[in-house]
Amino acid sequence: MNNNETALIDAATNRESLHNISSTTSAWDEVAAIISGLIGGGRYGLKIRIPHAFVMTFLFGNKLPFRRKLQVIAKLAAEHSINLASFACLYKILLASLKVLSRLIPQNDGSGGAPVHSGILRRLIKSVVSMVINGPFSSSLKRTLNPSVSTPAGIPQHPYHAFLAGAVGGYIVWGRYSSVNYQLILYLASRILVGCIKLAREKGIRPFSWKKLKFANSYPYGAAVIWGTVMMLFEEYPEVLHPSLRRSMDEIYRFASFGYSSSSVSDVLPDNRR
Repeated sequence: MNNNETALIDAATNRESLHNISSTTSAWDEVAAIISGLIGGGRYGLKIRIPHAFVMTFLFGNKLPFRRKLQVIAKLAAEHSINLASFACLYKILLASLKVLSRLIPQNDGSGGAPVHSGILRRLIKSVVSMVINGPFSSSLKRTLNPSVSTPAGIPQHPYHAFLAGAVGGYIVWGRYSSVNYQLILYLASRILVGCIKLAREKGIRPFSWKKLKFANSYPYGAAVIWGTVMMLFEEYPEVLHPSLRRSMDEIYRFASFGYSSSSVSDVLPDNRR
């Protein structure tokens, strides 16, 4: 038996094992996944935000009293933790709901002796609802939407469910502006951009699939464009930059830590003429 045959047998075994696990998935498994997301999101939010808030508050909040600094740290950590826990919980709830709805829709064909115009209206409503729940390309996803094929608890039945649940959760939880929410949105935007470029390369989409644009080759040029752009904005249009970034750049490039501006750099350097 060669390596290819062994790999095929292992893949088939894995698929059978996953089917056996998913076929026994119950409503309590979905509830457990929701609770797990709630706890995991809250715990991870505290673990990430407390050190960051501690460093940033004590670094840039010099004018705040010690007690006020602790209050700011607690507020930022609580907001981050609650938002992550709320989003994870809502996301899992929506996934479970979409999974149930996508199985119920095909079971009702809208027939039963109704008038022709009523049957057409029902089919139209059913098509609209199915498009919202299963996505505009649900006809090409019959395998994933087959009621006899279930997925493990907490896992989307197909990618559109993940997008829809994430979009609804993002609007409800992260749609309110705050410094914490805005920071996470910017963080995700940069990661999504990099991820989409990698995905385009894997799919063979040009020019991202070109060998000359591999990470090792393109990274220096990306760094040059990003740093050149941010420095130009800082020098010419500083008001468009985020306040935290602008404060950091002021401290680095305007000699704010010495109490001098860049126009008085000669006062900082020693005078060799004396």
